[in-house]
Amino acid sequence: MKFQLSLAFPLWRGILGENSLLGASYTQKSWWQLSNSKESAPFRETNYEPQLFLGFATDYSFAGWTLRDVEMGYNHDSNGRSDPTSRSWNRLYTRLMRKTATGWLR
Repeated sequence: MKFQLSLAFPLWRGILGENSLLGASYTQKSWWQLSNSKESAPFRETNYEPQLFLGFATDYSFAGWTLRDVEMGYNHDSNGRSDPTSRSWNRLYTRLMRKTATGWLR
């Protein structure tokens, strides 16, 4: 059974102008072995994922597309263990969100 907790919150609104936001988020995912009653139903794995991001709201339109938000961020994903079972990675990302005539496209 998968269990997930995610939180996101603003740290500083207007950090680079009135349409900007510095934010942070945290996600923790755990996989619980409910069927393993012999070993007291342990968690098989838990992953931790803190993130820091910078977002900008916009109304830029081009060729029928309206760009509503641009987000850039840093993300770290780890199982929180030490070697030799440690597993982690870091990534930088950019996300563009657009609006269509029928509403948000996901």
